[in-house]
Amino acid sequence: MTDAPKQPTAEELGAALSDKDRVLADAYLATFNKRKAGIAVKYSENSKKYLFRFRRPDVQAYIKARLSEEVMSAEEVLARLSLRASIDGSDFFEQESYEVPVFEPRSIQELIDNAEAKVGRMNAIDPELLKSSIEMEQRRIADWEVQLAMDPDATYQKQVGTRTETRIVPSLKAAERNGVLQFVEGTEYGPNGLKFKWADPVKALELIGKHHKLFTERTEHSGSVDLGVKYIAGLSEDDL
Repeated sequence: MTDAPKQPTAEELGAALSDKDRVLADAYLATFNKRKAGIAVKYSENSKKYLFRFRRPDVQAYIKARLSEEVMSAEEVLARLSLRASIDGSDFFEQESYEVPVFEPRSIQELIDNAEAKVGRMNAIDPELLKSSIEMEQRRIADWEVQLAMDPDATYQKQVGTRTETRIVPSLKAAERNGVLQFVEGTEYGPNGLKFKWADPVKALELIGKHHKLFTERTEHSGSVDLGVKYIAGLSEDDL
């Protein structure tokens, strides 16, 4: 028994083409547009002469071989579907730290004391030059004094520091780190930061399920059917 002759590779078939036919075929494989491929080898846009080159057996063999080498195998298709089906939403998020201001109630009298000290400093610098600022502070002092007179326990919220908290946020870096960046289908930045959409794994699960024949598709019919039977197993119509 003799072995089947070895088929030439796409590289070997391409090397046997003329430069013009190789450029034509490669341009077609890049765009799948014969007209653009013809333009790539200097045919005019209105010319159809490039089409005869696509009919050449050697050009067709090279294109077929290239396509055969680039088409995914069944195993690769299933592997890619399996990866898509196993997507966990958490793969697209990460934990982020941020600072939150901390406030505590303080007496309104503290505001009055601080404002009066500020007025004193401005008067010491130049009362005439800072007159408008001094008057503004004095109006604020008057308002607070009224508030304090009406409620001796009146307070305001003063920031006394910050604390660190964490939140879960969408992250392209997390998607890349977890190997699922290719499944991000769109991104946008809104008022609340980054948002993006990722591929739904359900469709991939359905395709894998069909491959393994996990689902049975059933077609139901309704209505009556007239079979038009007149003779069955030797019986006449009268016997029926």
